[in-house]
Amino acid sequence: MTVIVESHVAHLRDAVATAALEIDPGPPMVVQDVLPLDMYGLLLDTMPPPDGFDIADSVKANFDPERTTIAPERSRETWLWFQRDVVDGVLTPMLLDRFQPYLVEAYRDFFGPDLVDEALRLPKQAFRGRLMLRRPGYRLKPHRDMRIAALTGLIYFARPGDSAQYGTDLYRIQNDQQAPTMKTFYPESCGASAKHVRSVPFIGNAALIFMNAPGMAHGAGIPRDATQATRYAYQFYIGPPKDEYGRLIRRLAPAQQAACGAGPAADSEEGY
Repeated sequence: MTVIVESHVAHLRDAVATAALEIDPGPPMVVQDVLPLDMYGLLLDTMPPPDGFDIADSVKANFDPERTTIAPERSRETWLWFQRDVVDGVLTPMLLDRFQPYLVEAYRDFFGPDLVDEALRLPKQAFRGRLMLRRPGYRLKPHRDMRIAALTGLIYFARPGDSAQYGTDLYRIQNDQQAPTMKTFYPESCGASAKHVRSVPFIGNAALIFMNAPGMAHGAGIPRDATQATRYAYQFYIGPPKDEYGRLIRRLAPAQQAACGAGPAADSEEGY
């Protein structure tokens, strides 16, 4: 059985603690060599073949070890361990600690002074983890993820020969607003403008972590004429349980609930 040893925990702790937390557009953090080499190698070795992914369309497929049934058993077992024990059990508390000041600010802006402390006390967990296979022709416009996600994380699984240029684009949003629904939000659809600030390179074993809050958006794409046939990245979100978050949302003033499209805490599978 795959286990986490103290050296793994120490590696993750050092990688997260020493990564620079930037403010523009903000705040993103790029963690180089985020996973211990033996763990990263194991995950590369147990990635499912392309036919083990659930196909969304001609340029998108996903492997969710909790849901996908067509992947090899070893892939499902190893990546489920990674998702539950490593990402949720070890990495998530470390990331929440680094982003705590920004999380306080974002929750205060949304929930207001009366509910911010309760929002911060909600348990936070990693959820919706999946390994994403993307092909030439893929394009995702500047967006923010479902509102329940306080943080979004991406870990790049580059193989030898993969291009560094197919990473993630970060945008500063002008004339921004809180998302009018609980789902994936495209600020430009509501009159905001997106200014490209930087592209985070697609480098193996690097992680990009960022706040899912107004002022920033992210996107990605692979040109149709790209010579690289596939690109793999693992995405996860960090946020409170859906039911508890929904109960807190329903304590907001009716006008604020209506402004964010809240009734049940709806979400969306769409993203990255």
